[in-house]
Amino acid sequence: MPNYYQPLKGISDINSYTLSNDIQDAVVEYFDWALLDIGNYFNITSGELSPDGYDYSRLKVSESGTYEAGKVWEGFRKNWVWQSGVDYTPAPLVGTDNDNPGVSGVYVDGVFHPNSSTGTYAHYIDHFNGRVIFDNPIPSGSLVQAEYSYKWINVVYANNLPWLKNIQKDTLEPDSSFLEPDKGRWNIPPEGRLQLPAIAVEIVPFRKFKGYQLGGGQWVYTDIIFHCLAEDEITRNKLLDIVSLQSDKHIYLFNSNQMYENNEYPLDYRGVPNSGAMRYPEILENYQAGKMRMTSCTIQEMEFIDSDLFGGLVRFSTEGVKEDI
Repeated sequence: MPNYYQPLKGISDINSYTLSNDIQDAVVEYFDWALLDIGNYFNITSGELSPDGYDYSRLKVSESGTYEAGKVWEGFRKNWVWQSGVDYTPAPLVGTDNDNPGVSGVYVDGVFHPNSSTGTYAHYIDHFNGRVIFDNPIPSGSLVQAEYSYKWINVVYANNLPWLKNIQKDTLEPDSSFLEPDKGRWNIPPEGRLQLPAIAVEIVPFRKFKGYQLGGGQWVYTDIIFHCLAEDEITRNKLLDIVSLQSDKHIYLFNSNQMYENNEYPLDYRGVPNSGAMRYPEILENYQAGKMRMTSCTIQEMEFIDSDLFGGLVRFSTEGVKEDI
Protein backbone atom coordinates (compact mmCIF):
# COMPACT_ATOMS: atom_id res chain seq x y z
CA MET A 1 0.00 0.00 0.00
CA PRO A 2 1.52 3.36 -0.97
CA ASN A 3 2.51 5.77 1.78
CA TYR A 4 1.10 9.19 0.98
CA TYR A 5 2.34 10.84 4.16
CA GLN A 6 4.96 13.57 3.81
CA PRO A 7 6.65 15.05 6.92
CA LEU A 8 6.77 18.79 7.60
CA LYS A 9 9.51 20.76 5.86
CA GLY A 10 12.01 22.90 7.70
CA ILE A 11 11.43 21.43 11.17
CA SER A 12 12.17 17.98 12.57
CA ASP A 13 11.28 18.44 16.26
CA ILE A 14 8.36 20.41 17.71
CA ASN A 15 10.64 21.54 20.58
CA SER A 16 13.25 23.00 18.22
CA TYR A 17 13.91 26.68 17.58
CA THR A 18 12.57 27.73 14.19
CA LEU A 19 13.71 30.29 11.64
CA SER A 20 12.02 33.38 13.10
CA ASN A 21 13.58 32.81 16.52
CA ASP A 22 16.97 32.04 14.96
CA ILE A 23 16.88 35.33 13.04
CA GLN A 24 15.92 37.30 16.14
CA ASP A 25 18.65 35.64 18.23
CA ALA A 26 21.25 36.31 15.54
CA VAL A 27 20.35 40.00 15.23
CA VAL A 28 20.24 40.65 19.00
CA GLU A 29 23.54 38.87 19.63
CA TYR A 30 25.24 40.56 16.67
CA PHE A 31 24.29 44.11 17.65
CA ASP A 32 24.99 43.49 21.34
CA TRP A 33 28.54 42.33 20.57
CA ALA A 34 29.24 44.81 17.74
CA LEU A 35 28.24 47.77 19.94
CA LEU A 36 30.29 46.44 22.84
CA ASP A 37 33.30 46.15 20.55
CA ILE A 38 33.18 49.90 19.78
CA GLY A 39 32.87 51.03 23.40
CA ASN A 40 29.20 50.63 24.37
CA TYR A 41 29.97 50.51 28.11
CA PHE A 42 31.00 52.58 31.11
CA ASN A 43 33.44 51.31 33.74
CA ILE A 44 32.53 51.75 37.40
CA THR A 45 35.36 51.49 39.95
CA SER A 46 34.96 51.07 43.70
CA GLY A 47 34.23 54.39 45.39
CA GLU A 48 34.00 56.36 42.13
CA LEU A 49 31.87 59.46 42.69
CA SER A 50 29.42 61.20 40.36
CA PRO A 51 29.62 65.00 39.83
CA ASP A 52 26.95 65.32 42.55
CA GLY A 53 28.92 63.18 45.01
CA TYR A 54 27.00 59.90 44.73
CA ASP A 55 28.96 56.63 44.75
CA TYR A 56 28.55 54.96 41.34
CA SER A 57 29.73 51.62 42.74
CA ARG A 58 27.31 51.49 45.67
CA LEU A 59 24.53 48.92 45.52
CA LYS A 60 21.13 49.19 47.18
CA VAL A 61 18.83 46.58 48.64
CA SER A 62 16.63 45.50 45.74
CA GLU A 63 12.86 45.70 45.95
CA SER A 64 12.16 42.05 45.21
CA GLY A 65 9.31 39.90 46.42
CA THR A 66 11.09 36.75 45.23
CA TYR A 67 14.02 36.80 47.68
CA GLU A 68 14.33 37.30 51.41
CA ALA A 69 14.99 40.95 52.33
CA GLY A 70 18.69 41.77 52.31
CA LYS A 71 19.74 39.03 49.88
CA VAL A 72 19.53 41.06 46.66
CA TRP A 73 21.60 44.21 46.08
CA GLU A 74 21.44 46.08 42.77
CA GLY A 75 23.34 48.81 40.94
CA PHE A 76 21.84 51.98 39.47
CA ARG A 77 22.29 50.48 35.98
CA LYS A 78 21.55 46.92 34.87
CA ASN A 79 22.97 44.82 32.00
CA TRP A 80 26.51 44.40 33.33
CA VAL A 81 29.21 43.35 30.87
CA TRP A 82 30.55 39.80 31.20
CA GLN A 83 32.36 39.52 27.83
CA SER A 84 36.12 40.04 27.62
CA GLY A 85 38.34 40.54 24.57
CA VAL A 86 36.72 43.63 23.03
CA ASP A 87 38.95 45.84 20.89
CA TYR A 88 38.00 49.09 22.62
CA THR A 89 40.24 50.78 25.23
CA PRO A 90 39.98 50.84 28.21
CA ALA A 91 38.61 47.31 28.37
CA PRO A 92 35.51 46.53 30.44
CA LEU A 93 35.98 45.43 34.05
CA VAL A 94 35.40 41.69 33.73
CA GLY A 95 38.37 40.10 35.45
CA THR A 96 40.94 37.80 33.84
CA ASP A 97 39.59 34.32 34.69
CA ASN A 98 38.11 32.89 31.47
CA ASP A 99 36.70 29.92 33.38
CA ASN A 100 34.66 32.37 35.47
CA PRO A 101 34.07 35.42 33.26
CA GLY A 102 32.37 38.63 34.27
CA VAL A 103 32.29 40.67 37.48
CA SER A 104 34.71 38.99 39.88
CA GLY A 105 33.13 39.75 43.25
CA VAL A 106 31.62 42.28 45.66
CA TYR A 107 32.80 44.58 48.47
CA VAL A 108 30.98 44.57 51.82
CA ASP A 109 32.02 47.32 54.23
CA GLY A 110 35.28 47.73 52.33
CA VAL A 111 36.24 44.03 52.27
CA PHE A 112 36.35 42.27 48.89
CA HIS A 113 34.59 38.90 48.58
CA PRO A 114 35.24 37.00 45.32
CA ASN A 115 32.53 34.96 43.64
CA SER A 116 34.14 31.82 45.05
CA SER A 117 33.44 32.96 48.63
CA THR A 118 31.62 30.63 51.00
CA GLY A 119 29.79 31.25 54.25
CA THR A 120 28.26 34.60 55.21
CA TYR A 121 29.14 36.42 51.96
CA ALA A 122 28.62 33.62 49.44
CA HIS A 123 26.90 35.10 46.40
CA TYR A 124 26.49 35.12 42.65
CA ILE A 125 26.33 37.96 40.11
CA ASP A 126 23.21 38.39 37.96
CA HIS A 127 24.79 40.33 35.07
CA PHE A 128 21.62 40.88 33.07
CA ASN A 129 19.77 42.55 35.96
CA GLY A 130 22.88 44.25 37.41
CA ARG A 131 22.69 42.80 40.88
CA VAL A 132 24.40 40.61 43.49
CA ILE A 133 22.39 37.86 45.15
CA PHE A 134 23.76 36.64 48.49
CA ASP A 135 23.05 33.23 49.99
CA ASN A 136 22.35 34.96 53.31
CA PRO A 137 20.75 38.35 54.04
CA ILE A 138 23.13 41.28 54.45
CA PRO A 139 22.14 43.99 56.99
CA SER A 140 20.48 46.90 55.19
CA GLY A 141 22.95 49.38 56.71
CA SER A 142 25.95 47.67 55.09
CA LEU A 143 28.07 49.40 52.46
CA VAL A 144 27.86 47.06 49.48
CA GLN A 145 29.87 48.01 46.36
CA ALA A 146 30.91 46.40 43.09
CA GLU A 147 33.32 47.17 40.28
CA TYR A 148 31.61 46.53 36.97
CA SER A 149 30.93 47.83 33.47
CA TYR A 150 27.40 48.47 32.29
CA LYS A 151 26.17 48.56 28.71
CA TRP A 152 24.95 52.01 27.70
CA ILE A 153 22.72 51.02 24.76
CA ASN A 154 20.59 48.02 25.71
CA VAL A 155 19.86 45.61 22.85
CA VAL A 156 16.78 43.62 23.86
CA TYR A 157 14.00 41.46 22.50
CA ALA A 158 10.68 43.10 21.65
CA ASN A 159 9.03 41.61 24.75
CA ASN A 160 11.03 44.21 26.73
CA LEU A 161 9.23 47.10 25.04
CA PRO A 162 7.67 49.86 27.17
CA TRP A 163 4.09 48.67 26.88
CA LEU A 164 5.18 45.49 28.66
CA LYS A 165 7.74 47.07 31.03
CA ASN A 166 8.21 50.32 32.89
CA ILE A 167 10.54 52.71 31.06
CA GLN A 168 13.08 54.00 33.56
CA LYS A 169 14.49 57.40 32.61
CA ASP A 170 17.32 59.48 34.10
CA THR A 171 19.39 56.45 35.06
CA LEU A 172 22.86 57.54 33.91
CA GLU A 173 23.54 59.10 37.33
CA PRO A 174 22.49 57.85 40.79
CA ASP A 175 20.72 60.39 42.99
CA SER A 176 19.15 60.63 46.44
CA SER A 177 16.18 58.47 45.40
CA PHE A 178 18.45 55.53 44.54
CA LEU A 179 19.09 54.59 48.17
CA GLU A 180 15.64 55.48 49.48
CA PRO A 181 13.44 52.40 50.04
CA ASP A 182 9.85 52.20 48.76
CA LYS A 183 10.07 55.32 46.60
CA GLY A 184 11.71 56.71 43.49
CA ARG A 185 12.23 55.28 40.03
CA TRP A 186 14.40 52.39 41.32
CA ASN A 187 11.55 50.99 43.42
CA ILE A 188 10.52 48.54 40.68
CA PRO A 189 12.56 45.29 40.46
CA PRO A 190 15.06 45.36 37.55
CA GLU A 191 13.16 42.62 35.72
CA GLY A 192 10.31 45.09 35.25
CA ARG A 193 12.37 48.06 34.03
CA LEU A 194 13.69 49.04 30.62
CA GLN A 195 16.59 51.49 30.87
CA LEU A 196 17.33 53.81 27.99
CA PRO A 197 18.76 54.13 25.42
CA ALA A 198 17.54 50.84 23.99
CA ILE A 199 17.15 48.99 20.70
CA ALA A 200 14.36 46.41 20.80
CA VAL A 201 14.28 43.81 18.02
CA GLU A 202 10.93 42.52 16.74
CA ILE A 203 10.24 39.84 14.14
CA VAL A 204 7.31 40.91 11.95
CA PRO A 205 4.68 38.23 11.14
CA PHE A 206 5.24 38.70 7.40
CA ARG A 207 7.17 36.42 5.05
CA LYS A 208 7.81 35.86 1.35
CA PHE A 209 9.47 32.98 -0.52
CA LYS A 210 11.21 32.57 -3.86
CA GLY A 211 12.63 29.43 -5.43
CA TYR A 212 16.37 28.95 -4.87
CA GLN A 213 17.35 26.12 -7.22
CA LEU A 214 15.95 23.10 -9.05
CA GLY A 215 15.54 20.23 -6.64
CA GLY A 216 14.76 22.19 -3.50
CA GLY A 217 15.50 25.15 -1.27
CA GLN A 218 14.00 28.63 -1.22
CA TRP A 219 14.97 32.22 -0.66
CA VAL A 220 13.21 33.32 2.52
CA TYR A 221 12.35 36.97 3.23
CA THR A 222 11.52 37.94 6.83
CA ASP A 223 10.92 41.48 8.06
CA ILE A 224 12.49 42.89 11.25
CA ILE A 225 11.66 46.10 13.11
CA PHE A 226 14.19 47.84 15.36
CA HIS A 227 12.48 50.04 17.96
CA CYS A 228 15.04 52.75 18.84
CA LEU A 229 14.21 54.52 22.13
CA ALA A 230 16.07 57.33 23.89
CA GLU A 231 15.59 60.26 26.27
CA ASP A 232 16.80 62.88 23.79
CA GLU A 233 16.63 63.48 20.07
CA ILE A 234 20.39 63.31 19.50
CA THR A 235 20.70 59.84 21.02
CA ARG A 236 17.56 58.65 19.17
CA ASN A 237 19.13 59.80 15.90
CA LYS A 238 22.37 58.01 16.78
CA LEU A 239 20.47 54.75 17.29
CA LEU A 240 18.64 55.15 13.99
CA ASP A 241 21.94 55.76 12.21
CA ILE A 242 23.69 52.81 13.86
CA VAL A 243 20.95 50.42 12.76
CA SER A 244 20.03 51.82 9.33
CA LEU A 245 23.65 52.07 8.16
CA GLN A 246 23.81 48.27 8.29
CA SER A 247 21.70 48.10 5.12
CA ASP A 248 22.93 45.36 2.76
CA LYS A 249 25.08 43.87 5.53
CA HIS A 250 25.38 40.10 5.95
CA ILE A 251 24.83 38.66 9.43
CA TYR A 252 25.52 35.05 10.33
CA LEU A 253 22.96 32.80 12.00
CA PHE A 254 23.87 30.21 14.61
CA ASN A 255 22.34 26.88 15.59
CA SER A 256 20.47 27.56 18.84
CA ASN A 257 19.15 23.99 18.96
CA GLN A 258 22.63 22.51 18.96
CA MET A 259 23.81 24.99 21.59
CA TYR A 260 20.92 23.91 23.81
CA GLU A 261 21.62 20.21 23.25
CA ASN A 262 25.29 20.76 24.18
CA ASN A 263 24.35 22.95 27.16
CA GLU A 264 26.58 25.77 25.90
CA TYR A 265 24.48 28.89 26.29
CA PRO A 266 26.76 31.68 27.58
CA LEU A 267 24.57 32.63 30.58
CA ASP A 268 22.63 30.35 32.89
CA TYR A 269 19.10 30.99 34.15
CA ARG A 270 20.45 33.24 36.93
CA GLY A 271 22.30 35.60 34.57
CA VAL A 272 25.64 34.07 35.58
CA PRO A 273 28.20 33.32 32.81
CA ASN A 274 28.91 29.63 32.47
CA SER A 275 32.49 28.44 32.79
CA GLY A 276 34.32 29.30 29.55
CA ALA A 277 31.20 31.10 28.25
CA MET A 278 31.36 31.74 24.51
CA ARG A 279 31.25 35.30 23.28
CA TYR A 280 29.52 36.04 19.97
CA PRO A 281 32.66 35.33 17.85
CA GLU A 282 33.08 31.91 19.49
CA ILE A 283 29.40 31.12 19.02
CA LEU A 284 29.82 31.66 15.27
CA GLU A 285 33.03 29.62 15.18
CA ASN A 286 31.30 26.64 16.79
CA TYR A 287 27.65 26.92 15.71
CA GLN A 288 27.50 29.02 12.54
CA ALA A 289 24.43 28.08 10.49
CA GLY A 290 24.33 30.14 7.31
CA LYS A 291 23.89 33.85 6.82
CA MET A 292 21.30 36.43 5.86
CA ARG A 293 21.38 39.87 4.26
CA MET A 294 19.57 42.92 5.64
CA THR A 295 17.86 44.80 2.80
CA SER A 296 15.10 47.32 1.98
CA CYS A 297 15.71 49.65 4.92
CA THR A 298 13.06 52.23 5.89
CA ILE A 299 12.89 54.64 8.88
CA GLN A 300 9.79 55.99 10.63
CA GLU A 301 9.40 58.26 13.65
CA MET A 302 7.52 57.11 16.76
CA GLU A 303 5.23 59.50 18.61
CA PHE A 304 4.76 59.44 22.39
CA ILE A 305 2.59 61.37 24.83
CA ASP A 306 5.67 61.76 27.03
CA SER A 307 7.65 64.74 25.67
CA ASP A 308 10.88 63.39 27.23
CA LEU A 309 10.79 60.16 25.21
CA PHE A 310 12.07 59.94 21.64
CA GLY A 311 11.71 56.95 19.35
CA GLY A 312 12.08 55.75 15.80
CA LEU A 313 11.50 52.56 13.83
CA VAL A 314 13.96 50.99 11.41
CA ARG A 315 12.50 48.23 9.27
CA PHE A 316 14.53 45.73 7.27
CA SER A 317 13.72 42.76 5.11
CA THR A 318 16.14 39.92 5.72
CA GLU A 319 17.09 37.64 2.83
CA GLY A 320 18.50 34.16 3.28
CA VAL A 321 18.49 30.67 1.81
CA LYS A 322 16.83 27.73 3.54
CA GLU A 323 17.81 24.57 1.69
CA ASP A 324 15.61 22.07 3.58
CA ILE A 325 12.29 23.46 2.35
